[in-house]
Amino acid sequence: MYVLGYDNNKNITTVNRAVKENLVNYLSQYRMLTDSINIRNAFIINVGVEFDVIPYRDKNANEVLLDCVEAVKAHFAIDKWQVSQPIVVGDVYNLLLARPGVQTVTSVRLVNLNDSNLGYSNIYYDVKGATRNGILYPSLDPCIFEVKYPDNDIKGRIATY
Repeated sequence: MYVLGYDNNKNITTVNRAVKENLVNYLSQYRMLTDSINIRNAFIINVGVEFDVIPYRDKNANEVLLDCVEAVKAHFAIDKWQVSQPIVVGDVYNLLLARPGVQTVTSVRLVNLNDSNLGYSNIYYDVKGATRNGILYPSLDPCIFEVKYPDNDIKGRIATY
């Protein structure tokens, strides 16, 4: 079983040994005598989202951009994600296109953020290599994608024709 927990800022973190032992004790009453329980931490892969949108000419570009960033933040809220869940880039495109005032989404990019000095996990993940047909797939080892600091990790720009 692979597990992760939240810290007091609702960022994903690995769980300590005491939590794992408590889980083993709880689950042991439901297992068969010959079953064993191994509990390990899943890997955390921090990602950032960068996108470019073109607003309609009669809309305030800054308001449209702010609305888009808030929508992407809500989409990547960590309690909506699970271990080994892929990121469908097309969902982000559709989310942005559905925002009032957005005429076109010119690009959506996912980037790996892995600087432990800045609070990210130190796991390097080849986002380009793991993306097939617009879907960022997780590794075979159980992992979760996290936008750790949404205010900094989600970057939108207004594109021009």
